[in-house]
Order: sequence, then structure tokens, then C-alpha cells
Amino acid sequence: MGVIFGTVEYFEKEIKAYVANNRLKESNLERLKKITSELENELLYDFSCHERLRQECLKNLSEAYGKMIQGKAVAM
Repeated sequence: MGVIFGTVEYFEKEIKAYVANNRLKESNLERLKKITSELENELLYDFSCHERLRQECLKNLSEAYGKMIQGKAVAM
């Protein structure tokens, strides 16, 4: 079963993919902030959806970011 769009797991996967594709170190907090900020901007300005879904996605992105900086995410 795949990861469902907009879930915490989805955003963890997206952050990990960006890190892997750009050969970034997971431990670099500034890079994680930048990746999260880019995803947030996409949700706010490029993604067309109902506002309730947008808010849920933003909340899940924030939670995924928190898990990543706490080192709770699965290792890349």
C-alpha cells in the first residue's frame, strides 16, 4: 500500500526524497528548514484545493518536519 498524499508519512517521504536527490545531509537543520519552506510555499501558492485540505496538509507537513528534526524519522 502506498503513502497517501498529504499525510505526515507523505511529507516525510518528500523531504527524504529531496535530501537524497540533492545529496544533502539529514542532520543539517537549515537545509531541512529550506525544504520544508519550499513544500509549504507550494501548498500555499501552487496547490489548488479546498482550504480545509490545505490546512490539514500544512499541519501534517509541520508534524513531519518536527519528526525529522527530532530524529524520529526512519533513516534514509
